[in-house]
Amino acid sequence: MVAYTKNLFLLISIVVLLLFVGSSYGRFTKKVTKSEINDICTQKDRVFDESVCFKVMESIPNPALLDYSNLAKCLVNYDSRKFLDMLKQFQALTNSTTDHSSKGSYKVCSETFDVAISNFDNALESLANKDYVTFADHVSSTVDMAGTCRDELSTVVTASPQLFKGISFVQDTSAIVLLIQKRFLCKELPIC
Repeated sequence: MVAYTKNLFLLISIVVLLLFVGSSYGRFTKKVTKSEINDICTQKDRVFDESVCFKVMESIPNPALLDYSNLAKCLVNYDSRKFLDMLKQFQALTNSTTDHSSKGSYKVCSETFDVAISNFDNALESLANKDYVTFADHVSSTVDMAGTCRDELSTVVTASPQLFKGISFVQDTSAIVLLIQKRFLCKELPIC
């Protein structure tokens, strides 16, 4: 009888231990619903264009199969690719422009977007480490960098309206990421 009780106690202890260890690795992750995507894109206090939000969300295959962290990761990767496309445009404009003032402005934008792309890499690392404060800092800095470029381009007489549209697009995409960080990733954290 004593051996049976010892074995039962040992078995119960192992099961409880496995439950604690297993639960720490298999935390519940909430998937993004279509309703929440709609809610994200139509926020009253949003600082981004609603149509850009829906366009970006539609570009992600099956966003409702992702949790918020993976949705943020997809959006950061998407925005990084858009920044890279614009970087290439600015580099081409720098090389092809003969006007010294315009060349300087395009060079500033090129350098700024290059730094922004590395900030996205840092943001992804912070996201993987669940350091949402640093993640937001890196993403916010890309919004500021795009703003710096926009201000610089406003001095160029022949700047293409498409460049300004592209800058607004990447800023809006970063703002969407920041909204997800604030509303969903930091939802239950004491400091975020």
